[in-house]
Parts: sequence; C-alpha cells; structure tokens
Amino acid sequence: MTTQAATYRRKRVSWAEIFKNSYLIFVCAALLFPLFLMLAMSVKDKEQIVYQFFTLQPPFHFENYLIAFQYIAPLIMNSVVMAVGSTVLTVFVTALAGYAFGRLEFPFKNFLFGILFAKMMLPGVMNLVPSFTLAWKLNILDTPLPVILFCAGTSQPFWVFVMRTFVTQQPRELFESMRIDGANEFQIFRYLAIPLLRPMLALMSINVFVSVWNDYIWPLVTIPTFSKRPLTVGLAYLTQAHPGDYGMLTAGYVLAALPLLILFLLSMKQFIEGATAGAIKL
Repeated sequence: MTTQAATYRRKRVSWAEIFKNSYLIFVCAALLFPLFLMLAMSVKDKEQIVYQFFTLQPPFHFENYLIAFQYIAPLIMNSVVMAVGSTVLTVFVTALAGYAFGRLEFPFKNFLFGILFAKMMLPGVMNLVPSFTLAWKLNILDTPLPVILFCAGTSQPFWVFVMRTFVTQQPRELFESMRIDGANEFQIFRYLAIPLLRPMLALMSINVFVSVWNDYIWPLVTIPTFSKRPLTVGLAYLTQAHPGDYGMLTAGYVLAALPLLILFLLSMKQFIEGATAGAIKL
C-alpha cells in the first residue's frame, strides 16, 4: 500500500507539473504572439500584410526601418529629455516627501497627506483643461517643461503614498540612533533613507520613465511645434507621410519600443527587487 501510494503521489505531482508548465507556455505564447505579429509586419510591404498577415515569408523589407528611423530620429532626443527630466524630478521630490510624511512631524501632516491621497482618486482626464490653462498662464507651452513638470506632478500622489508606507515600515530605532549620533535630517535621509528606499526608487524610476515615454495626449496638446514633440506624437504622423504603409509604421513602433526593452533588460534585477520589496512591505 505504501508503494502504491507513493507511485500514485508521483503520478499526481507529475500531472500537476505538466498542467502548470503547459499553462505557463500558453500564457507566454499568448503574450508574445502580438509581439511576433508586430515584428513580422515591420518587414512586410502592403500586399504581404493583406495576403500573408499571419505568416513570415521572404522577401523581407528591412528598408521600412530605415525610412521610419529617418522620420522619427529628430524626435527621439525630445522623448529622452522629457522622460529623464520627469523621472529625475519625480524621484527627488517623491523620496523627500515620502520620508517627510513617514518620519517627520509638522503641522497639518495628516491633512496634507489626506489631500495627496485623495488626489489619486481623481481621473487624470479631469486635470487636462486646468493643467493646460496653468501651463498657458506660466508661458511654458511649446517647451518640454509642461511634460516634465506636470507628468512628474501626476505621478507623485501614488508614489508618495508608496514611499511613505515603506518608510514607516522600517524600524524607528534606525532613525533614532542616527539622531543620537548627531546626524541632522538631511544626513539621515541621505545615508539611511535613500539606501533603504533604493529598490522602490528603482521601481518608481522605471515606471515613471515608461509612463512619460508612452504619453501621447498631454504632449500633443501642449507642444504644437512638430520638431519639439516627443516620439509618440511623431509616430502618429507617419500615417500622414506614408498613408497605408503599415509595415513602415510598425517598424517605427518597434524602434520606439527598443529603448524601453533595453531599459528593462538593464534594470530587470532592480525592477524585481523593487516589486518584491513593495509586495512585502505594502
């Protein structure tokens, strides 16, 4: 009976493993199939897209990438400036605010944090007209500043909440010991809070960078000059320059996605550490 039970258990485990692996393979295939279609379309002409949509057969039209790159190359630096600027500003302000709300005492602390928390409940589209009016009054339209400042501002409520929660979960004795040793608040923030927040800061940086890089509506309405617009807005005009050339348009999408893919590959370890730390602490 013992031998039969062990054999049955091994069979049951093996079938569970088969089902689990099969399910994971199916999910991965479902997620990667649209990516395959995008890569396949990027090397096809119009006739191949219409008559050979799900197949990948020669001839391959790699000139689609050259045409798309020539069109969007001047806009790549605009996207880099906006995404990097928003990320740096968001990380700096959010880390300070999260530490202040988590470890400092000041008047109306809970009230201010409640307002910040309530801001997360408002749909982003509600801020579009007031934000545009404010940018117009500040005379910063048609510059990268509306994207950098306002995108950083819209990202802060959630990430301040995350940073504040993460900081409050740390042992208070760590901060008190540095105060006893004579460290001021900036030194505590620089040498203790920042190392503790490093995984969350990496996670936030990646999320903010990707969000700003993929933003379309806000740069479209605040930057009327085409040469100053980011890559996402420029891709929308590829259809006007080459109507119906979906192979070249898809090649532009692939080129626009490459920096994000490279960023994720370079920061995958930090991304996983931040996501894991956030899951444990929150």
